[in-house]
Amino acid sequence: MDARDKAALFRKYHEGPDLLIVMNAWDAASARIFEEAGAKAVGTGSAGIAFSHGYPDNEDLPRDVILAATREMVNAVDVPLTADILTGLGKTTEEIVATVKDVIAMGACGINIEDSTEEGGVRLFDVAAQVEKIAAVCKAVEESGVPIVVNARTDSYWVKIGDDVQKLRASIERGNKYREAGAHCIFVPSASDRVAIRTLCAEIDAPVNILTVPGCPTIPELQELGVRRVSQGSGPVRASMALARRIAKELLETGTYRTFHEGSIPYPDANKLFS
Repeated sequence: MDARDKAALFRKYHEGPDLLIVMNAWDAASARIFEEAGAKAVGTGSAGIAFSHGYPDNEDLPRDVILAATREMVNAVDVPLTADILTGLGKTTEEIVATVKDVIAMGACGINIEDSTEEGGVRLFDVAAQVEKIAAVCKAVEESGVPIVVNARTDSYWVKIGDDVQKLRASIERGNKYREAGAHCIFVPSASDRVAIRTLCAEIDAPVNILTVPGCPTIPELQELGVRRVSQGSGPVRASMALARRIAKELLETGTYRTFHEGSIPYPDANKLFS
C-alpha cells in the first residue's frame, strides 16, 4: 500500500467493530517483533526512544533523535505506524506543523500530540492555545492529502489535576474541544476506573484511546466499555529492560545463563525478520 492507503486503513481501524491494539515500540527490532506477532498497528513511544538512546523521557529529548528513530521503525514494518511527537517537537505552531509534515513525509500514519508540559512545573497547556495548535496540525494533515490519524492526548489524569470528578470533566471538555478542532481520536492516559472509562467513551464525541496502566480493565472489558484504541506506553520497553537486568544478574551472580536461552528467538529466525 502507498502512504495514503495505509493511513486510510489506520483511520478505518478506529471505527471498530474490534478494539485496535497499537503496540508501542522503541526501535526497528521491537517494531518488527510486534508486527510479526500479529499487531495491526505499531506506535512509537517517547520513553522507549529516550531510554534506548540514553536520555530521560522529557522534553529535552532531541528532536532529531525522535525523528530518526521513528523513520527507522516506519521503514522496518508494513503495518501502519503512528508517531509520538510529545507536545509537537517545537516551540511555535509553525515548528510543530513542520514536525507533522516531516512525519507524514517519512510514511507515518498517525501522530500523538499531548497537552501537558513539565516546563515551569507539571501543568496542562491553556486549552484555547492547545485547540489552536491541534487545528493547525489538522489543517496541515488535510492539505497533505495523506489522511493520518491525529490522536490528541489530554493529560488531566496523567498529571493528576484535581479530584476524580475534576479529572473526568476536564478530560471530556478538552477531548471534545480537540475533536471540534479536527482530532480523530482522543487519548486519555491513566484513566483506569471502569465507570470513568465508560463515561469518557459515552461523552467524548470521538474514538477513545486508553493506556493499559496497572489496574486497567482487560482488552475484552475495555471493548465492552466502548474503548476503540489501546496502547501500552513505556510498559513494553520497561519490561524488556527488566528482562535484561535479570539476564545480567543471573550471569553475574550465579554464572548460569538460562534466562536468555530459554524462550529466546532462535538466531536464524531473528535474522529472517529483517531479510
